[in-house]
Amino acid sequence: MSVIVPMREPAPPVRLHIRCLRPFCGHEALLEPRPLFGAEDRWPKDGLSNRFVCRCGGRAAHVSRVVGRPRPDNPCGWL
Repeated sequence: MSVIVPMREPAPPVRLHIRCLRPFCGHEALLEPRPLFGAEDRWPKDGLSNRFVCRCGGRAAHVSRVVGRPRPDNPCGWL
């Protein structure tokens, strides 16, 4: 007698949502953190960060984690 084990869905990917805080700048990005930072304990913490530089020149950003896939009409990751 064989036992059938249901297949598990893979965990949804976690991305970093980076939003520039410079006044009148609306740039945002979704980044794949594992290739950039390695292990999860090395990822930037959620909240305010000066670790990223926006293309407008701003260094203040808000970082948060997003679980799931980007929208299909947005393949490059920019929001």
